[in-house]
Amino acid sequence: MRYFLIFSFIALVSCTQNNTNSYTTEDAEEKFIKSYPDLKIDSIDKINNSFFEILIGEQIFYLTADLNYLLAGNIIEIDSGINLTQQKIENFRISVLQTLDKKDTIIYKPKKTDHIITVFTDVSCPYCKKLHNEIPDLLENNIEVRYVLFPRNGIDDDAYMSMVSLWCSENKKDLLEIAFDGDFIDEAKCDNPLKQNLELAYSLRVNGTPMIFTETGKVIPGYVPYKQILSTLNN
Repeated sequence: MRYFLIFSFIALVSCTQNNTNSYTTEDAEEKFIKSYPDLKIDSIDKINNSFFEILIGEQIFYLTADLNYLLAGNIIEIDSGINLTQQKIENFRISVLQTLDKKDTIIYKPKKTDHIITVFTDVSCPYCKKLHNEIPDLLENNIEVRYVLFPRNGIDDDAYMSMVSLWCSENKKDLLEIAFDGDFIDEAKCDNPLKQNLELAYSLRVNGTPMIFTETGKVIPGYVPYKQILSTLNN
């Protein structure tokens, strides 16, 4: 297969060996860690005779088979036009989202489900409220919405305590409406998934709210009108 590599930068890594076909993934990992000891590799694979593919969260790097150069960019298969880098990232997101227990989400389910979106939301976020107001339209278009409560400012924030309290109630959806309106919620405590949600968000590189993930691993950052969500899901 023919590939096209689009670079965003090239970093030179010193060369100590010459036989490019003899290097293993272990060699490549050792080389990378030696140069970047503070980065944690999630996976490393030799994708062909030219490159090792290194996954760090949602970032993908390519180390040349001779261990000389580290590349950051997109590999596109010319014959098919498939962006293999983006495909890898989307598959990674799917694998992370599959670890999410539905019991740890607040679900708005239509009568018939054509698509599922997972939304990282924060009750103190005005754009989250704006998106929340469009849930009836999403449900009407057979879109199931799964909320992951995500305290974007960490656990030392009033919004965190509000989300813990609403999670610990019997009427989560009712209290979610109250919280989005900025009204007071009686404090309650129980076992809850919010700290776990923070870890999940970190794995998915969630850096703001709302952040929407589709079932195919695509991401819609920030608020967009429901019609734009539908367009993304149906394309």
